[in-house]
Amino acid sequence: DAATSAAPAASEAATSEAAPATSEAAASSDAAPATSEAAPATSEAAPAASGEGKKLGLVVLNERDPDLAKMTEAMKGAAEAAGAELIVVDSKGDVATELTQMEDLVTSKPDAIVMMPIDGEASQAAAKRANEAGIPLFLLSTEFAEGADVKIESYIGVDDTEAGRMQADYVNTALPSGGKIIYLVGTYGASWTDRRKAGFMEKKAANIEIATELQTNGSRDEGKKVMEDLLAKYGPGEISGVVVHNDEAAIGAASAIKDAGRQADFGFVIGVDGTEPGLEAIADGSTTATVLQRSAEQGVKAIDVMLASLAGTAPDPRYDLPFTLVTKDNVADFLQK
Repeated sequence: DAATSAAPAASEAATSEAAPATSEAAASSDAAPATSEAAPATSEAAPAASGEGKKLGLVVLNERDPDLAKMTEAMKGAAEAAGAELIVVDSKGDVATELTQMEDLVTSKPDAIVMMPIDGEASQAAAKRANEAGIPLFLLSTEFAEGADVKIESYIGVDDTEAGRMQADYVNTALPSGGKIIYLVGTYGASWTDRRKAGFMEKKAANIEIATELQTNGSRDEGKKVMEDLLAKYGPGEISGVVVHNDEAAIGAASAIKDAGRQADFGFVIGVDGTEPGLEAIADGSTTATVLQRSAEQGVKAIDVMLASLAGTAPDPRYDLPFTLVTKDNVADFLQK
């Protein structure tokens, strides 16, 4: 999703600890991690539809997130190649800022707007500003909660539920005899967080016990701080691995583990996104895996779909791009791509 994934700082989101499962099976972190047979991303072609004379608006969730910054740059290039103007505003991960940015963007009267909702419920207020102005609205990377009272033309991104399922498959393979894990989510209420968690819980084996679930807001700093506290709570041998909703928080958690000299205690640290820092962390052994989403391709696809729609081609309701599991075995295929 979006992070994207990427991680908004939603102040109203609560933290919680999940109730542990009943299994007492012993941890086994020596099993080989799951790998993916999906091919690496290919070219990021410019959109086919002409954008001459068209003005597009983009409401970014948070440009400080490496994945979303990469997506935004790809969109700028695609719009320029098509001859379209792209106006970019940054919500900075704040719902109130998102609303004012959308209101300002609407006054510039773009032909279409694409946004990355911060919160599945609260971000609907910003979306309705585009609806009220009669401007076609598209969603990119993140979504609204089910039943949202917002008119959208199409969603372009990934199915974040699948990212959670892939993380669960990886953990199930790494811990065939079961074990306890730490589960670090993004931001409660954000679609990418809710969907990644739903997918993980759907596929997680019954003998995998979540010892603690905490929110990190997708932040590297918060991921490190949360993990430092958990390292004080759990001694060697109590936790088999760490599952994190995005690469930035995973890097933070891995940093805390390394600083504590406890890397041997954890069989895996897995994130989501496949950012360049996330891939580098796998390559240097800080983390063990990530579920890669092709952010740049999502952005280019969004420009393509928007311009085609403005040219008269009705878009599909949604376009879901694939994820790929990346481990030390295939990380070299994705670095600097």
